[in-house]
Amino acid sequence: MEEELNIDTWLINNPAPTVEYAMVYDPESGQGLSIGPSHAFESEKYKIPVDSEKAELIINGKIRLSSCFVDFRNNSLEITEVKNIFKIDDVLHRVISKQWTEIDRPDIYITYDRSKCTMKFELTEEFNGTKKMPKKYQPVSKRKVLWDGETVMNFLITEYNDPNILYSMLAIKISDLSGKSKTIKNLELPDKFSLYTRRVFKNYIIEHK
Repeated sequence: MEEELNIDTWLINNPAPTVEYAMVYDPESGQGLSIGPSHAFESEKYKIPVDSEKAELIINGKIRLSSCFVDFRNNSLEITEVKNIFKIDDVLHRVISKQWTEIDRPDIYITYDRSKCTMKFELTEEFNGTKKMPKKYQPVSKRKVLWDGETVMNFLITEYNDPNILYSMLAIKISDLSGKSKTIKNLELPDKFSLYTRRVFKNYIIEHK
């Protein structure tokens, strides 16, 4: 007697194989060149894995491949476009003071000069900014800024350790820091204050003078 096949049982016991995706990129710029199932790029040297959700959005044209780059620092996919700051990171992060951190390779460097009542914002040389990198990182290997220049970074100046008491909010475009610094003047602040932001870059430092 012919055995009947229960299709539901068969599907449970024989799940469809998971498709793994990869993006091939230009090794100089990090620009994405093509994307698809990993097995299609077995002979490619410069490629990174991409999760299926992002890969399918790119393949279906909902994210442009021309907006896809590799972040060489952690070898991950970054998508460049004008970003609403609340979509980048919904968590407020306190900018750490230079005296309390061992980070010597920040992305954004902020200097508050109390005597002049100014706050200067700089990108480091690595991102075509004006803040010099430490000697051990010289010569500097320039990296592409992965966010569109029109992306706005909001900085909240608050009561010390209390982001709920706001003194001032500053808005800085990434393009304001390309090849130049941005200085906010007439900024009189208490002896102790905190600076918070929703991160666009990974590492921020503030120095008090």
